[in-house]
Amino acid sequence: MTNSSLSNRLETLLGEPLASIRERQNHTLERLIGGLEQPFALFGASHLGRKTQTVLKQMGFSPCAFIDNNPASWGTHIDAVPVMSPAQLAEQYDGKLPSIICTIWSGHISDRMTDRLAPLRKLGFERIALFGHLAWRYPEHFLPHYSLDLPEKAAAEAKDIRRAFALIDDEASRQLFVDHVEWRLTLDHDLLPPASPLSIYFDAHFSSDCADEVLYDIGAFNGDSVVEYLESGRSYREIHSFEPSPANFAELSSNLSQLEADQGRKLFAHALAVGDSNGEILIEDGSGAASRVGRGSQQVMITTIDDLACRIAPASFIKIDIEGFEPQCLAGGRKLISERHPVVAVCVYHEQNHLWSVLLQLHEYYPHYHFTLCPHLAEGWDLVLYAVPADRLPQHSIAE
Repeated sequence: MTNSSLSNRLETLLGEPLASIRERQNHTLERLIGGLEQPFALFGASHLGRKTQTVLKQMGFSPCAFIDNNPASWGTHIDAVPVMSPAQLAEQYDGKLPSIICTIWSGHISDRMTDRLAPLRKLGFERIALFGHLAWRYPEHFLPHYSLDLPEKAAAEAKDIRRAFALIDDEASRQLFVDHVEWRLTLDHDLLPPASPLSIYFDAHFSSDCADEVLYDIGAFNGDSVVEYLESGRSYREIHSFEPSPANFAELSSNLSQLEADQGRKLFAHALAVGDSNGEILIEDGSGAASRVGRGSQQVMITTIDDLACRIAPASFIKIDIEGFEPQCLAGGRKLISERHPVVAVCVYHEQNHLWSVLLQLHEYYPHYHFTLCPHLAEGWDLVLYAVPADRLPQHSIAE
């Protein structure tokens, strides 16, 4: 699709009347399944399905069943709700089948939503909605949920969406940007591409090597990104990993110690959150890789990128994956970014508007960045924005 076609498509999306958008977000659930007062089942008995069932129970609604494609779950119960195969549920009803709410939304599966739902339709399930339709109808209970939020919120930021789109360099990223905007407005999951074969963060497709690279791995979890960096073969002088969760930090320290012992590498672990202030902050602990900053009950120390750059080697490459706290982290690095313009690889899937707001934030700090987007998991997960200065662009043209 040409730049002109993409621009026209974006304008059409952003030009939809607000009344039309609100009608879709408020009434799609009832139009598809007729409401929650009638029998319904949840399709997907893993994390999102369980969370949905818990919230629905608090609202006074209960599914008649979970259906799942995993035979290991059949015959079990979740909070007294039976789990069975789709065929088993269909066999229990002689007449009208229950409606279905699909709570399968994962970056680790390869099928498209249309293909996922097709077997249900073959069994006779005619009334099918998605988790997003449920969340749109009851936003006070379910939203925001990562990049899913009310469409009218995205529409209200149309000016910023246009500005961000104009700053993206390559055709594939522009296409991806518009597809994601449309998904935020319409919930058409089939627009979201499968995972890219390119390695996340450090693939040579996105940025060039630097002999004296100083990497800040912010949101280091257990050191998995450090392992990926070392496996990429990139050069480096120092790697600094930042992880505020005590449980994650213990594993990170152990893993980095082993890596450092193997070859005497300069790998450093810091028990710190990184944001826009210095002091203390609450985090969620015990959530593994998804521990979030700014909420929870575990108190930890927090600092900024700019403060770190005065105490340790300034970063030439910054990777950020911190569960929605990315804008605050970048704000705390404004001086370093504007003066030294490091490569930045930042996740932009944790909140609806991060797709465009984080890009505009980085452009404000350093207006000569080249921007690229890449999906490293399916269905909108692990969407990473790469901000690369001209002297760190790869040898090939990204547009190729």
